[in-house]
Amino acid sequence: MLGADLWSVSDPRVFVTAPDNPEEGRAFVWARTQWFERMTSDTGAVEFSPMSGMDEHDLREWLSGQGEDRTELDNEFSRVVREEFLEQNPLYPESPELSNQE
Repeated sequence: MLGADLWSVSDPRVFVTAPDNPEEGRAFVWARTQWFERMTSDTGAVEFSPMSGMDEHDLREWLSGQGEDRTELDNEFSRVVREEFLEQNPLYPESPELSNQE
């Protein structure tokens, strides 16, 4: 599997910290075997930052320590986040054969 094909076999699940207004809270994606946090820049660009070494229990505890919880969504917002996630270009500097960057 190379490049974006790596994510195409994934069925990403979307979790948010503010289910009533997901755009205002934090969004997390569980894909394959890893958590990613959705980050949006001031320009509106979206990226997904890997949360290294965290399983579901770790993420729950980490968010709880910040006074937050996560809720899985399956609505229009989660569909947009899934599309953004699947359209990203994963880069693996330690494994250039998996990178789609020259």
